[in-house]
Amino acid sequence: MSLSSAAKIIIVDDVAMMLTGLRRALTQLGFSDIIEAHDGAQAFAALEANTDTALIISDWNMEPMDGLALLHAVRADARFRDLPFILVSANAEIVRDTAAAAGASMVLAKPFDVNALRAAITAFSV
Repeated sequence: MSLSSAAKIIIVDDVAMMLTGLRRALTQLGFSDIIEAHDGAQAFAALEANTDTALIISDWNMEPMDGLALLHAVRADARFRDLPFILVSANAEIVRDTAAAAGASMVLAKPFDVNALRAAITAFSV
């Protein structure tokens, strides 16, 4: 895996069960420094407090700030312009072009398993 197991990862979803599942999958992959956020605004605040974050994995559909708005905010900030960012969506095929145009590193289709998450994380160089 190109991402060190010590890497700090922010995960974002407004559904607690999804955060739990994502945390569990990342833990199975060897990661332990995982920060949870329940929407894009919380995630951006966490990112500003943890500028050494190595990866963001965010759901697309959340309120009040969705994953696409978070992605735009991250890419607009020079400090985080190149930060790997995986968007997760049940409608991955539909949102893929929009996500790519906004600067997403990858779009991961829901539901996914540990192997799909591993493949998404290793699909880009960190």
